[in-house]
Amino acid sequence: MKIKNSILSLLLIASTSLGGCSLISELKHTASKNMAIDKRLPIYELNKQNFKEITYKDKTYIIQKSVIKPGSLQKPIGRVSQSITINEKNEILSKKELREVEILPNKKEEKRFHLNFGWVYSIKNISPDEKIAVVVNNEYRVAKIKK
Repeated sequence: MKIKNSILSLLLIASTSLGGCSLISELKHTASKNMAIDKRLPIYELNKQNFKEITYKDKTYIIQKSVIKPGSLQKPIGRVSQSITINEKNEILSKKELREVEILPNKKEEKRFHLNFGWVYSIKNISPDEKIAVVVNNEYRVAKIKK
């Protein structure tokens, strides 16, 4: 009975480790594929005055609060690739300021917001001349063309 349990345990461990290896391999493949796509994507410029507009060539888009589901997206068409932390006055905090805030907090509560921008996508059945989607803090936000 002990031998049977030992064999079953070994089989379970072996199958788990093999499954884990294939998962790691799959993650590596996906990461490599995403990095290759990222290198080819054009860069959209973020308006660092208000953090609500992105521009590519002669088109400016205003990022909305509305979120779109991943199933409504088409292909990636660009990237913003900015990660910043701002205060309530829309001022970018330096690394030194971030450390000071964490180590020596001010008596009054300072509000700060982390903004992580990513890829820009076209939206199914909508012209990129009207709307696109941009990743902001892991959400797909709609961005409308500025007229």
